Amino acid sequence: MKNSHLSSSVFLLVLTFSYSVSWGALSSPGSGELISCLQSNSNNVTTISQLIFTPVNTSFLPIWQVAVQNTRFLKASTPRPSVIVTPMEETLIQMSLYCAKRHGYEIRIRSGGHDYEGLSYTADVPFVMLDFTNMRSIDVDVAKRTAWVQPGATLGELYYRISRETNTLYFPAGVCPTVGVGGYMGGGGYGNLLRKYGTAADNVVDVRFMDVNGNILDRKSMGEDLFWAIRGGGASSFGIVLAWKLRLVPVPEKVTVFILNKTLEEGATEIFHKYQFVAPTIDRNLHIRTQVFAEYIGNTTKKTIRIMFEGIYQGTSDTLLPLLEENFPELGVTREICEEIRMVQSTVVFWGLPSSTPTEILTNRSAIAKLNNKSKSDYVRTPIPISGLRKIWRKLMQNDGSALLMINPFGGRIADFSETAIPYPHRAGVLLQILKTVNFKGQPSDTTPTSLRRIAWLRSLDVLLTPYVSKNPREAYSNYNDLDLGVGSANYEEASVWGERYWKRDNFKKLIQIKAKVDPQNFFRRPQSIPVF
Repeated sequence: MKNSHLSSSVFLLVLTFSYSVSWGALSSPGSGELISCLQSNSNNVTTISQLIFTPVNTSFLPIWQVAVQNTRFLKASTPRPSVIVTPMEETLIQMSLYCAKRHGYEIRIRSGGHDYEGLSYTADVPFVMLDFTNMRSIDVDVAKRTAWVQPGATLGELYYRISRETNTLYFPAGVCPTVGVGGYMGGGGYGNLLRKYGTAADNVVDVRFMDVNGNILDRKSMGEDLFWAIRGGGASSFGIVLAWKLRLVPVPEKVTVFILNKTLEEGATEIFHKYQFVAPTIDRNLHIRTQVFAEYIGNTTKKTIRIMFEGIYQGTSDTLLPLLEENFPELGVTREICEEIRMVQSTVVFWGLPSSTPTEILTNRSAIAKLNNKSKSDYVRTPIPISGLRKIWRKLMQNDGSALLMINPFGGRIADFSETAIPYPHRAGVLLQILKTVNFKGQPSDTTPTSLRRIAWLRSLDVLLTPYVSKNPREAYSNYNDLDLGVGSANYEEASVWGERYWKRDNFKKLIQIKAKVDPQNFFRRPQSIPVF
């Protein structure tokens, strides 16, 4: 990829009359003109016919389903694409863009990651889905500490590929190996290295990008405004990312991880209360994530709260233990629960698997369970008092066991950047980010009475948290897209209801201005994409 020739001109349409494959067999009602357009502008009909699918193809449904990472959308009522395109190279992407525009189709771009609201593979209008499953190459340059990554790759594949080259470099991205690189970078991206190295988007140094006219651009040719926008402002609002160039960061050959649990009976409330003060301000080499559950005590009918503390330290236990003893002795971390492993193994551990698990699992998409949930996010800027924590615990104990809070401390490097450095604004002053989720385990869909009760519970938790989370705006993370926040975009007042929560006012206004310049007809659109007024 690094040697690819960058073109700034609109692609040349190559006309052909070589109809060696019966394209009529591909056409479904309403898609004939689009298929004909793709056919007439291809110089290899045979190859193209193997990369394009409509509902009449037996492979259409399996191809659509395989990368639906949130299985609540695997139901008959979910609207599907008119055509799925699985490009192996950029010419077919240009062709698909041209034909979709010409024949009135929208485009959705799927890199294959979590996509909490299914916006990359569903729509209520006729649309072409660009599925990047065939474009997932990763080119690591250890000497230059960079990597070029195509959008169809997952974070797990990226981590594994880096680890095959070196144990002393990594990329500061998310914990979940099934997250797709393409969309993840566009939303900012955070993970276990955020306090040491900031967001993933803070570490993007170049891009290969296709604009609405089919031009292929890099950072220099697109200009700094557009390069700013696509790193945290939702890249798919502006065009199609073909590859990201990432800055790799140094890590020690061995890092230290630990996992321990505390219940209410073991002082979890008081420990978590102190955690809010310590975790965002302690040594940047240490990141301690927490997961909060309600569960029954043994075989009784009484419930308690269990908090799982998951720590990763960029160093040895010999250095970690004195650090915790000085700053957070209440946590009770001992040498016996510490394990020194390679950075790539820590990704396996934080995914809930033993460190002895072969790291090849990070490249096996089918080996890792998919999601089946509804989620919301919040940011905490003032420590939640013990009285507030007790209210939250009581609310969790009213849940039927489907709920989870996942909490990450901020501070450190992520707070060093201005909130306008890139569109991702959740910086200085943020103590914690909270992911709130309910799953639909045991339910055939998210519309059963039980599932609807779980969603209602999640929304009521959102109300309960209001006094304890950020205000004006109440911040939310755009990669955890949540259509409950609103989808209106007819004017700024309407769009600001959700847009300012994701990006804050200054960034959101700047994103709208850039969008108006690069995609004035608002071709690249979906619910909660950057609007044009």
